[in-house]
Amino acid sequence: MKTKQDIPKVSVIIPVYNSGRFLEESLNSILNQSFNNFEIIIIDNGSIDNSRDIEDKYKRKDKRIYIKKFSRPNVQKALNEGLKIARGKYIARMDADDIFLKDRFKLQVDYLDKHPEIYLIGGSAIVIDENGEKMGSLLKGDNYKRIQKKLLKSNPLIHPSIMFRNTKEFFYRDKFVCSEDYDLYLRMLTNGKKLENIPNFLIKYRISRNSFVSTMPHQLFYFNKAKEFYFQREKFGKDDYENLKLPLKEQKQQSFDKLNLQIRIFAELQDNRSKEIRKNIKIYFKKYGINIQMILYYILSFFPIKVIKFIQRNIF
Repeated sequence: MKTKQDIPKVSVIIPVYNSGRFLEESLNSILNQSFNNFEIIIIDNGSIDNSRDIEDKYKRKDKRIYIKKFSRPNVQKALNEGLKIARGKYIARMDADDIFLKDRFKLQVDYLDKHPEIYLIGGSAIVIDENGEKMGSLLKGDNYKRIQKKLLKSNPLIHPSIMFRNTKEFFYRDKFVCSEDYDLYLRMLTNGKKLENIPNFLIKYRISRNSFVSTMPHQLFYFNKAKEFYFQREKFGKDDYENLKLPLKEQKQQSFDKLNLQIRIFAELQDNRSKEIRKNIKIYFKKYGINIQMILYYILSFFPIKVIKFIQRNIF
């Protein structure tokens, strides 16, 4: 018979697909957390590199690790499998190429314990490249009222930084082959849940080719569908998810190098690295042409950090 002490406080769910290059560093960052009452649920989506060898090695080392293996990659189904078997009071997300900062669990568990009215929290992130070098920061820190307003326009939550209550109420909808997290947050809003961002840095968020799924050609389509479904639920009490289909029209996929440069510039802006911002924006203009958003970032790079933080808090 399991005792209360045997039940973990946190269940961290990690979908893995060919992540061998980064997986050991990611797992070590969990095992070295200052808060240690957790379980690790690894859902392997058919890796063909050395990921499975690493998973098995770590499972032999630590009994808190659970592994389930699938034959083909599907992030949404993997996440749902993890949610179904998670035993913790709280669910934490992680991507297999990201890194947890030492006090991530402690900070989020303390906050959720003290604020029972809050259902989900995210936080700030240090952005790193494929080699682990810092690119800049993503600064977060919003109460639930601001988050609710922002979610109707954009996605202000960093998916691998979130922790939420394990009530078994919400699962990812697998027809959302991307923007599945945005759809999840909006469904939580529909059900009256309060979502916040704490300002603390919780993770190192890696921008790598292996995690480039977020830039697949139809991302904007699914993002807009998630928003459309939210307003359908508000008006009619239900949405048209069952009839959701891939768009027929092919859309041009954005290159990794272009996206990588965009994220670097945005992260440098929030890190107040003015010279680097202007240098990289000039590179962007030369490679990809004039962009209104980049012009705005160039202008903002001349402003004091307090002004940038104010704009970031109220707009980004």
